[in-house]
Amino acid sequence: MAFSYGKTSSNAIAVASLLSERWARGQRTSSLDAAKARGISRPLAAKLMVQMSQAGIITGTPGPHGGYSLARPPSEIALAEIVSLFQKADTENRCPYGPGWCGNNEPCPLHDKLVEIDQAFQGLMERTSLEVFAKQEAAKAKAAAGSTPAKSVGSASRKPASRKAVKA
Repeated sequence: MAFSYGKTSSNAIAVASLLSERWARGQRTSSLDAAKARGISRPLAAKLMVQMSQAGIITGTPGPHGGYSLARPPSEIALAEIVSLFQKADTENRCPYGPGWCGNNEPCPLHDKLVEIDQAFQGLMERTSLEVFAKQEAAKAKAAAGSTPAKSVGSASRKPASRKAVKA
């Protein structure tokens, strides 16, 4: 049962989500930018980006206008793909009765529920793509564009009312 993932996988998803948010704009991201945006160290961001690049999840371009971007559309990259890259397979059965109980003895009272939770979590990771982050960013951008005060129609053609000087 492995219904969680570790800190490295979490940081990798954070970096990949940033690249997903920037996908529609075609914006490349440096490891320094990713580190600052996601609150992780630059060496860690660089390491994660290199590993994801080697796995074909992201692509890197060297040089002054280089950086990283997703190798495929966000909708084609499942969170499970990222997690599996950084998370070793956890075949250990985490039984509340202790190691080696379930599978060797009668299952503990929570066994079936824990298996169900594990399968649901794995399914969520497989069904959820980086597109959720791209959509969220698009919604934020749309909301920000809509919050800009619009000029009322015809306001530019109106002349300000003339003021007559009042003599005291």
